Amino acid sequence: MATCNRSVSDSCGNATTCPAKCPSASISLNVLPDEILEFIFTYLPPYGDLEHCSLVCKRWQLIVKNLVRRSQLNLEKGLADFRLRWEVFSQQTAVAVEANSPSRSTGMPIPIIAGRFAHSAVRQGNSMYVFGGGSSSDTTFNDLWRFDMTHMRWTRPLATGTYPSPKGSASMVAWRDRLVLFGGWRYPSLHPPYQPWCLFDELHYYDLGKDRWLARSSMPCPPPMAGHSATVHGNRMIVFGGYQIKDDVNVNSNDTWVLDLEEQRWWQPLFVGNTRPAPRYGQIQVELDKHHLLVVGGCGGANRVYTDAWLLDMTRDAWSWKQLNVRNKNFGAVHMWCNPGCRVNNYLVVVGPSPKIPLDFQIMKQSRVPAVGGSALRFAGLGQAPPPPPPLYQQQQQLQPGQRLALPERRPGAVLPDQRRANNMRLGGAGAALAPQEQYLANRRAILNQHMQQAQQFMHNNNVNNNNNNNYQPRSGRLSDLHSPPAVAAAVAPPPAPPAPAADGDADAAQRLQRNLALRCRDNEPLLPKRFDEHYEDPFRMVAFNVPGRSRSASRDHSERIRRMEEKMNAIRNSRRSAPAHVEPQALRAPSPKRVRCNVQSLFVCDISSLLQLDGNSEPTLDWVEYKNFGVLSGAPDRLILSSLIAGNGELILFGGVHKETLTDITHHVSNSIHFLSVPRDII
Repeated sequence: MATCNRSVSDSCGNATTCPAKCPSASISLNVLPDEILEFIFTYLPPYGDLEHCSLVCKRWQLIVKNLVRRSQLNLEKGLADFRLRWEVFSQQTAVAVEANSPSRSTGMPIPIIAGRFAHSAVRQGNSMYVFGGGSSSDTTFNDLWRFDMTHMRWTRPLATGTYPSPKGSASMVAWRDRLVLFGGWRYPSLHPPYQPWCLFDELHYYDLGKDRWLARSSMPCPPPMAGHSATVHGNRMIVFGGYQIKDDVNVNSNDTWVLDLEEQRWWQPLFVGNTRPAPRYGQIQVELDKHHLLVVGGCGGANRVYTDAWLLDMTRDAWSWKQLNVRNKNFGAVHMWCNPGCRVNNYLVVVGPSPKIPLDFQIMKQSRVPAVGGSALRFAGLGQAPPPPPPLYQQQQQLQPGQRLALPERRPGAVLPDQRRANNMRLGGAGAALAPQEQYLANRRAILNQHMQQAQQFMHNNNVNNNNNNNYQPRSGRLSDLHSPPAVAAAVAPPPAPPAPAADGDADAAQRLQRNLALRCRDNEPLLPKRFDEHYEDPFRMVAFNVPGRSRSASRDHSERIRRMEEKMNAIRNSRRSAPAHVEPQALRAPSPKRVRCNVQSLFVCDISSLLQLDGNSEPTLDWVEYKNFGVLSGAPDRLILSSLIAGNGELILFGGVHKETLTDITHHVSNSIHFLSVPRDII
């Protein structure tokens, strides 16, 4: 096929020559509807490429403008409905993208940022800037990296000037064409002489046009701090809280400092009243407008994690703090001091650990709770009250010569039977109710005492008459009566006569007889623990699977198992005898890896629309949106802390962090991946 030299119209209608081999006479994107073009543009990065498309013609400019507006609305709707997805850009992805790039430089290594946590990140235009942070070996960085979100590429600017100290947990904001970096702390290293722990009060400006660091110092200035929060309101940077050093003492702060970015001057505002947030660090601070900001969460020390919200009003000369009412706290984020958050129009988005599954979604173990009522004890199946034990002086009179009265064991805090009975009469009289456990034990004790008396009487009569006792009645009743409320007997039988004391041999025989009777009457006692060779009928199982099985102790099954075992043993012996002398041992199979429990990041969304429409009549509140599937979305990253979260064009960008499970190890598992949270594309 010859080369086609026919004219082809571009997107603006200009005629060009088509050098490709195509059978068509002319191709133009303008013949496509606006909906199709808008859908095609969704596959472009929502940064530099879309900006270039908007410069082609007016039609494309309107389509790009509509696409940006629609992507923001879809992101807000996705946050409210939890219809979003995670996409990861890791080091392997960066290598693959760079290898497929037609303009890649041969022989030059691909720049990749090192994994870090507690770093500072901010978005400026189509780029994300990352400074400092902690490493995997408890050291800190002072490098500045730029991630081009248009071409998905990391670069390290060759900056000049006065570099900041290596540190983490510093605040960095974007103002005009500059980055403002303040505070931070240096982590203790494994080699203390080289990198001791300390806080910083350094203030640096980074000029994006000149790639130059500028150090600024002014008096007065805030004390050295880290873990504070900062936002830009016009030409002022508001700094709140943080972990500080005051008078050589490490404390948490709730002070507010203001930096005039133009004059580079620090000052503290005046407040109305003494209402202000508790001292904290690691909180989330977002800008609402030029004169209002929001502070959420933070940590005030060990076991003092805050989930409250505060509003700072800067409309008057004297500023004021106001605590906000938070609704639906059960759907809110926890640990909002080591997890990032940012604002997306009318929502505050926080990424944190997955909430615990409530009891309603857990499989509860079935258990029988004994029903207790009343206090009168009765025998199971006999309908009569147990006879009270005779007093001690009557027991002493009934003793035979040479016998001693067995007194109950007296332990510290123990109560004698007579004292316990007197206490019950004194507390509630004859009808006083016992505790459920005491009621059950008392009923069981009464039944066992009756059966022991019957067994002893049987052995005594057997020894006297040298024949079987035809008057003995085997025990009857159910242990389920132990759990039923005792009823008042209609006619109380007189207490039986005390049995004659038995010898030691007779007592052993009575105990054996008691065990045999218990095994015979086991079918009438469903609450008694079963033996290993008895079938257990689970009342909670399905009827189709609750068929009584065959007894394991049957003689046929027992002999069959013995025969099979002997055959296996003989086969093993014969194989060993017939095996050659020199046989290489077989390699053991490697055990299968255990299933690693992976805790992922969850999404928490808070509605702050009422704060953006402040008036004197309505009460400003925060409303946490009810999450779906506990905030876990498709492709969610592993559980990370001390990461950064910033808002892009129709998406959220999560970078870095350290795995929480490796905090106790010497070397931490630190991430350098970028996770994008966006709305799934809809097919037309």
